[in-house]
Amino acid sequence: MGRIVKVLAVVFGLVFAGATAVNAILVVQSRTALAAAGFAGVTSAPRKPRHLLVILPVSDDTFFSHILDGINASAAIIKAAVQVERYPAASPEEADHWFEIGLRSGVDGIVMYATPGDDVAKRAGIAEAAGVVYVAVGKEAPPGVLPCFIGSAPLFQGFAGGRIITGILAQRARIGLILPEDVVGHLEENSLYKGVAAAVATYRGASIIATVRAQPGIFAGEEAAADLLSAHPEINAIWCATSRDTLGAAQVLVDEGLAQKIVLVGADETPLLQRYLEEGVVAASIVRDSRRIGIEAAEAFADMEDGKPPPGIIEVDFTVITGGSPR
Repeated sequence: MGRIVKVLAVVFGLVFAGATAVNAILVVQSRTALAAAGFAGVTSAPRKPRHLLVILPVSDDTFFSHILDGINASAAIIKAAVQVERYPAASPEEADHWFEIGLRSGVDGIVMYATPGDDVAKRAGIAEAAGVVYVAVGKEAPPGVLPCFIGSAPLFQGFAGGRIITGILAQRARIGLILPEDVVGHLEENSLYKGVAAAVATYRGASIIATVRAQPGIFAGEEAAADLLSAHPEINAIWCATSRDTLGAAQVLVDEGLAQKIVLVGADETPLLQRYLEEGVVAASIVRDSRRIGIEAAEAFADMEDGKPPPGIIEVDFTVITGGSPR
């Protein structure tokens, strides 16, 4: 019996060693191929191209696709080959898995989505110890002093949306809020909620009736809007924090014959959302410049890789579009 155990131990040891060696070879080959692919068509490719790993959730929210657009647009300028890994929003532990792989494989930098509940400072410290530049991007900065976070300004976005609603309904405003699925903690502590609440507070009688957190899935906006209206028929305005949920809520209003009867304020921009704006189904959309977030993230990575200090927290601007906004 003891002999069998020893033989098995030797066999498993050899298998493990072989797998480790193969993995190391694959990492080197992958990095080399990635760098070559990243600079395909360039006649004089840099001798030491940068390797940037981008880790973002899989989502129908255009916030993320526009971040990636900005990073890709900057790749040639900062001389970086970009590798993108996506993970299910419902499984954030997979993001940490890719983060660890990036550190082990020796990438030059990691741009990674962070929620308000993530320990960005800890990740930055781990990455620094491994000699890897770490840039966090997101919608709302986690609390504390952060070495590098690039995102939007949800407090002001919420306030802008609330002002649009109260500008139309004044003291009659009865608002339902649909917050993103990755919101952590008490909903009333969310910056978007606080922004809307601040706008509502300027009108006596106006109020936020209910707030829900969207669930994963492409129909989350429809389900959240339908639930809000069913449970609180007095709601006459809905504020959505993502493009996916805005489109879902708009579809519910159309299906229920409530278009233009309920004020709908949404987020970001898609061709379909633009059509709803033109038709008056959506009153306005708060468009976060998430492409700019991607550009700023790529530039911050390059600067830090060149030895410049981390920029701290950078918040990009947003615009408000309506059906009558010039295109």
